[in-house]
Parts: sequence; C-alpha cells; structure tokens
Amino acid sequence: MPLQTIDADSFVETVLRAAGPVIVLFSDAGTNRSRNMIASLQAVACDQGAAITVVNKVFDEVGSIEQDPAYDVQSAPTTLFFKNGKLERTVVGYYAYTGIFKTWVEQLSQV
Repeated sequence: MPLQTIDADSFVETVLRAAGPVIVLFSDAGTNRSRNMIASLQAVACDQGAAITVVNKVFDEVGSIEQDPAYDVQSAPTTLFFKNGKLERTVVGYYAYTGIFKTWVEQLSQV
C-alpha cells in the first residue's frame, strides 16, 4: 500500500487537525534508509488499516515543517507520531516494523 504524500500546505489539515493518530515520515528517496523506512511504514499502513493514517513528507532541509522547532527534523528518515494533532514521539533513522517500533505503533493506536 503506497503512502500518501503530503507537503507543507497539507500538513496542517492532514496531521495537526486529524481526529486520530498519524505517523509522518520525513524521507529522502535517494537513501536506502529512507526507502527501507517507507517499506516499513507501508507494512504499518497495511497492518493498522484505518486505525492510523500514515503519510510521507519529502525531506527539505529548508522546509517550513522541518525548520519548526516543535518538530526539529534534521535528517531523513525521521518519523513523527501524532495523536489528535499533538506530537507524541520522534524516531530518527530506520526501524523495521518489528520489536520496539511495532510496540510504539501499537501504543499510538490505543485510545
């Protein structure tokens, strides 16, 4: 299942105004770590279905979201976990959808 791609303009509506949990990946298609993280989050999207929205934002070093001190995205891949529009967790680097990363996803999906 491909991830929905968002940009700075759709970030507020898709992420900050979302009624439920959202996972945002900041990726750079030119790196293996980002490609692997995209695959991992595609597995999350398939496993979680409608319980969690999973989106991809192409990393931009001078991007308005990346430069926002509230998110502090300095490299790709960086994954942000949001619940009801509030940042819950920041994960830097690649994680397979197993072990601790799967636990974090399951915690995010709990009411």
